[in-house]
Amino acid sequence: MVTLALLTLLLIIDGLALGQATVDSIETRFVGQDVHLPCPCSDEHTKLVWQNDDRVVSLYSQKESDKDYIDQSYRDRAQLFQNKEKRNCTLQLLNLSVTDAGLYICYALVSVGKGSSKMEQLSRVNLTVSDYKKTKNLEHDQTAERDTAFSVGVPILIVVLILAVGLLLTLLIRRRHLKNMHTTTYSPSDSMIV
Repeated sequence: MVTLALLTLLLIIDGLALGQATVDSIETRFVGQDVHLPCPCSDEHTKLVWQNDDRVVSLYSQKESDKDYIDQSYRDRAQLFQNKEKRNCTLQLLNLSVTDAGLYICYALVSVGKGSSKMEQLSRVNLTVSDYKKTKNLEHDQTAERDTAFSVGVPILIVVLILAVGLLLTLLIRRRHLKNMHTTTYSPSDSMIV
């Protein structure tokens, strides 16, 4: 019993530790649409990086050569809206594809002293990208299934109702016939012809 309680406590503590790495926001879009991924930032950073898994999506840096780190699939489709005064480092992704789905993390390189800096995670956004055509086809298939079930179900229901009414009428006629037979009594003198 004590072991079970300790395991439960460990799972709760582990769950709380995992909760620290939660997602700040969730965005859902269709293929071909654009999306804004929010990231609050300050004016203290020297570099700002948006990543999706191990791919660099966008990079703000004073060095032009750092732009070579940006993944080829995001060039010309990712735009950083950096407004330090408004504490906004939102990323805009244009013309989404299904492969763009995933966890996007915004990091800032912040100076902490003369010649030293640290990497600070600012935002985590989970992006889901759905194929509009597949979603529409799925809805159409579900509607077609319901229509088929309805068109098959109604005639079956009518046949069952007709059989039930027929059975009920048969039972009522039989009951009446049996009732008439019991109420009518035969006497031996009625059957004789004189």
